[in-house]
Amino acid sequence: MKVETFTAKGETLVGADCRLSNDKGSASVLSGQSALVRRSGGNLMMRCELSGQPAATGQAVSRANAGLAGNILLGGVLGAAVDVGTGAAYTYPTWVRLVFGEDRLYDRGDHRDNTVAAGTVVRSNLPATAERKEESAVVAATPVAAPLPASPPAPAPTPPVAASSPALAAAKPQGPLALRQGNSLEYALIDGFTQVRTPVHYRVDRIDGDRILFNQGARIEKADGQLVSVSSPAGGLFDSASPPDGWGRPALAPGMRWRSEYTASNGEKARFELDASVVGTSRLTVDGADLTVQQIAYQGWMFAAVGNGPAQALPFKATAYYSPDMARVVRFEAEYRRVYLGMARETLELVRVWR
Repeated sequence: MKVETFTAKGETLVGADCRLSNDKGSASVLSGQSALVRRSGGNLMMRCELSGQPAATGQAVSRANAGLAGNILLGGVLGAAVDVGTGAAYTYPTWVRLVFGEDRLYDRGDHRDNTVAAGTVVRSNLPATAERKEESAVVAATPVAAPLPASPPAPAPTPPVAASSPALAAAKPQGPLALRQGNSLEYALIDGFTQVRTPVHYRVDRIDGDRILFNQGARIEKADGQLVSVSSPAGGLFDSASPPDGWGRPALAPGMRWRSEYTASNGEKARFELDASVVGTSRLTVDGADLTVQQIAYQGWMFAAVGNGPAQALPFKATAYYSPDMARVVRFEAEYRRVYLGMARETLELVRVWR
């Protein structure tokens, strides 16, 4: 496998220390060179480090190769079993480009030998402190609107927003229209097994009428929070498996049900058949604010191809916690069983709103 490293601006940097590993072993190589990698049915984890740059990481998805299909067609069940056990039945992309500051996914199913795999951005690798400094600089350059005059609290079952959360305090009475250019929603993407937390930022780069463009148009929402499009799945399954209009919607009531059948336009490009139901309301604390959220349960099937074979039906379930006051999902939990790789489980939760 040839490994190249680039900056976010597209500049080539060579000589980074790269480590490639799977369940069969590991290999080290300098970026710009090629390494011998043991084949396996498991994903290949890649990490490149270079002084002065944030880490460049990625996963290469293993896919069944033509040899396995040939063994099965010729009746070689024993040979196929041996190939699966040794990893010879699988292969990875042969040429990948990692980007400093990003974590990317490289799928052999979309790759041909002797061609480069650019991969799909999964999340940012920028340290939280660096991202917060960047956001603070944007906020400092953005005019701040004068605060609204205080009004006496009205009797309601939902407690007022805590004073320790000025961002959410401003967002609650004004809703999603309070978002302005330069604002940023900070989420944390949490691996369900390792509990590793990765910051994910959705920054408002432009507002066109009733459209809000995040991350240079990689995510576009309506003013009421409904999804318009996602071209880069920064938020894991929240983005890559999203229904066309998003996981939440306004005007929900307990007991409401609907069915979503769609093909995800990014990520694994899998087909989904999910039944959704509003199972009730609960409370969540977000950045010191106690919010009432509507709990939406999704359950059904994800149909994903394995190599060049037919799509496999994989059980999929998710729970979205939608805040009517903020007109968006503030927490999302999802899991599905991956072919050969076991269960995938992750959570995306809103941490704070930067203004």
